[in-house]
Amino acid sequence: MKLKKINVTAHDYEILKTLCQQTGGSSKLLEELERATIKKSISDDVVRLNSTLEFKDERTGKVREVQLVLPALADIQKSRISILSPIGTALLGYSINDVVDWEVPAGKTKLHIISVKQEQETEKAPS
Repeated sequence: MKLKKINVTAHDYEILKTLCQQTGGSSKLLEELERATIKKSISDDVVRLNSTLEFKDERTGKVREVQLVLPALADIQKSRISILSPIGTALLGYSINDVVDWEVPAGKTKLHIISVKQEQETEKAPS
């Protein structure tokens, strides 16, 4: 299956590439970054670091809202998921109405992106 080309801002690309190098990072995230188109700026409907997005799991019908954050800020109770998590990596770079194939223990599912909101200020990781 041919994967859709994703869009990533140059700013996010540098942060995520550095994160992968520092942590021995996710090989899946590195794969995503390798196939990404790097742009100075991208549309607000594209999922990127610190985006809050709503998506529907096509298999279960469940709708979920999450924020995609750096690992130090991840908190499942606050619906903040790490960019290094499998689902965080899978959603990066896709847009509203895109459907993302995602591997789950029960097989494959499709995640339909319903909405994307960008945060005005980037929250910094705790020291």
